[in-house]
Amino acid sequence: MQNKGWSADKLERMVWKGLEEYLGNPERITDEFEKQRQNADNLGAFESELQQIQRQLKTADLEQRQLLQWALKGFPENQVEEENRRINKARETLQRRQGELEVKIKASHDAVINIPRFRHSIEMLSNQLKGADFATKRDFIESLGITIWLDGEGVELKGELDPNMGVIVPTPS
Repeated sequence: MQNKGWSADKLERMVWKGLEEYLGNPERITDEFEKQRQNADNLGAFESELQQIQRQLKTADLEQRQLLQWALKGFPENQVEEENRRINKARETLQRRQGELEVKIKASHDAVINIPRFRHSIEMLSNQLKGADFATKRDFIESLGITIWLDGEGVELKGELDPNMGVIVPTPS
């Protein structure tokens, strides 16, 4: 990306300042994970609903096979087409909900972390990086896979936290 208004040094200082602010507030980070962990209590309900959705999708498959048999037996074409549209619409809704539930289930599984240990890791990392030289900081920023968005007036950092990998990536600042 070419943006003549931003020098590399200025941009990296801004990125590093955002990281320091982010890492300097482990309570904010762990509070979000605590919310996710509380949502993990819904895991059983999500899994149960997902099983129900999967059964409904199988039923839709059976209905469409039966509909094909109707068509082969000469049922009125408009009736078959209408029923097929209804089944496809129901399938789309079920598949959309299935995707939503799979995301929630994954998030619930991922939310099961040791919050005190994670907070300690954040604090240790933050302290170790305070005295790092410029090259080490640059390597650290690159290793996090941070996406930097420039809009001509400001800088936005995007990333994620991965408590299981012990890697910290900033959320938008």
